[in-house]
Amino acid sequence: MIIPIFPLPICLLPQGYTQLRIFEPRYKRLVSESLKSGQGFGLCMLSDDKKTIMPIGTLTHIIDFETLEDGLLGICVQGKQTFKINNITVEDDGLKRADVTLIDGWPSNIIDENSAQPHIRSQARDKDQFLSNTLKQLLQQYPQHLAHYSESDFNDIAWVCQRWLEIIPLSASQKYQCINNHDHLLAKSFLLDIIK
Repeated sequence: MIIPIFPLPICLLPQGYTQLRIFEPRYKRLVSESLKSGQGFGLCMLSDDKKTIMPIGTLTHIIDFETLEDGLLGICVQGKQTFKINNITVEDDGLKRADVTLIDGWPSNIIDENSAQPHIRSQARDKDQFLSNTLKQLLQQYPQHLAHYSESDFNDIAWVCQRWLEIIPLSASQKYQCINNHDHLLAKSFLLDIIK
């Protein structure tokens, strides 16, 4: 699959939501193309030095767009599926295109069903519930953002960990280390160390 890519120093994961301001001609072209094709584009995190594109990105779809007060184009996007970059080509205006392979996201993990052993389950559930409740409290300060998520999303600790990775100030390499795992457990342990 070949898609245009937008390298940014931010992290967006499947089911995540963010808003972007578009001003460079190459990215206006990316938006126009994505809207016409319906295929979306790849949002790729930049490394800590802002020079290297991380090898895993998220296929992203535009769900709304508007002209902002400053005359720039504003787009609202939602992450759909993670992918691995196989190679990148650069077009004349600097727009990058990548040949990508879609990869499976983290499996859901409902907070009440984490473990078969009751005493382990209650400890894990308390930690999961803490991460979920803290995220919800934080997002209540951003109602426009929160409106894109449903109450039931917060019951899935894998989903909760992804939303935390999008907003918490970890380095790009730490975020990448978590994203590059087949489940949410590394991310969860990182988060529990940071959010007390």
